[in-house]
Amino acid sequence: MSRYFEEGDSFLWIKDRDYQSDSLKISLRMIRQVYRKASKQGLIAQDQYSGKKYFVKVIFCEEMDTIYVEKESKVQLHSPFIIRIYGGMLDEKLKRFITLVEYIPECDLSDLMYQKGIAGENWNQKIRTCHKIAMKFLHGIDYYMSVFETDPIIHRDLKPENLMVSPDGEVVKIVDFDWVHLHDSSQTLLNRREQRGTPGYVDPRYWNSYVPSKAMDIYSAGLVLFFLYTGTHHFHENEEIQRQLVGDSYAYTLKNMPGIDADLRRIIARMIAPEEDRYEDIRQVIQDMETYLKGQGIRIPLPELLEGEEEEDVIRFSYQVGDVVYRPYVKKCRFVPIEIGIRQERSLNGRISAHILSFYRMGDRMKALVLHEDCHPVTVSNPDQVSQGDTYSYAGTQIKVLQIR
Repeated sequence: MSRYFEEGDSFLWIKDRDYQSDSLKISLRMIRQVYRKASKQGLIAQDQYSGKKYFVKVIFCEEMDTIYVEKESKVQLHSPFIIRIYGGMLDEKLKRFITLVEYIPECDLSDLMYQKGIAGENWNQKIRTCHKIAMKFLHGIDYYMSVFETDPIIHRDLKPENLMVSPDGEVVKIVDFDWVHLHDSSQTLLNRREQRGTPGYVDPRYWNSYVPSKAMDIYSAGLVLFFLYTGTHHFHENEEIQRQLVGDSYAYTLKNMPGIDADLRRIIARMIAPEEDRYEDIRQVIQDMETYLKGQGIRIPLPELLEGEEEEDVIRFSYQVGDVVYRPYVKKCRFVPIEIGIRQERSLNGRISAHILSFYRMGDRMKALVLHEDCHPVTVSNPDQVSQGDTYSYAGTQIKVLQIR
């Protein structure tokens, strides 16, 4: 039996169980092969019952111990700007590990720039679209870095090819977490002792280092923004890339960006500066970008973040998950996310992974956002707001809104 999938093959994908996940089974039919190499294969598959499409990543290895099953398949994040990874399945018989990933029909930023191009009828419109892409990209980085306060998630391979983008900037997704450093993971340091990152985008200080840091992703993100705004790689061709990897001042000095405002250039220059002069946190980059755009009279709406004006009045409400009743209130805290299971948490920004549902405030109303595909509304009296008696369901557990006042 061949280890490779062929177009038309049917396969029952079963998510590997761990301490925090539920069983997930999907009957797939392979509809198109994207790539096929000696050690890996990528395909587009379709759920034979729902018709939903997925991207299937397969890793082959003779020694199963060398397949790092806790890596990309464990990136369980729920952000509009990060690819959704559903989990992995270990097939010991055929010595392969199969990861199921959200399917995005858009191309990566590199292909977009060289083929379709950024949408816009003139320079100003194209730059505005670039701003939209940049802000969504930065918020995606902020999301995965802020899930854990200590030992944050680090992507380690940010580059244009790992950013899926639509020409109008409506779709922006960070992808390919193959070499991610996960929170509280020893595998990054112990089993992955080789250079990681892409020459020309990786911070030279970390090219030969096995210690992950926010600084390395901020540096790479700065070079991605340079590519976004100029359409060219900051370091290109073998000679320049080899010089960049030396790690002297050449690697940390921003090149000229014709037609780009000096304030924006200063932000990108600080992102790729030597670590002692670099931004310490991606939120500082976001703040400076917002200040810059405001000074230019440009507003980039990000409805995916559910941003809205804060209200002074308090909204108190209660809801029941199974047999457990919660009585939170919403003031400055707009999100009241519910995690898978019975544990409920609150945060200012909703940056907690594995959410199934979040309630949030818009003016004097409560709304709901379904964050997990297996969670769905059962009875909702008004689609524009949450009402008393509304019910949702997740894995057989009923979630009911009891009171709002």
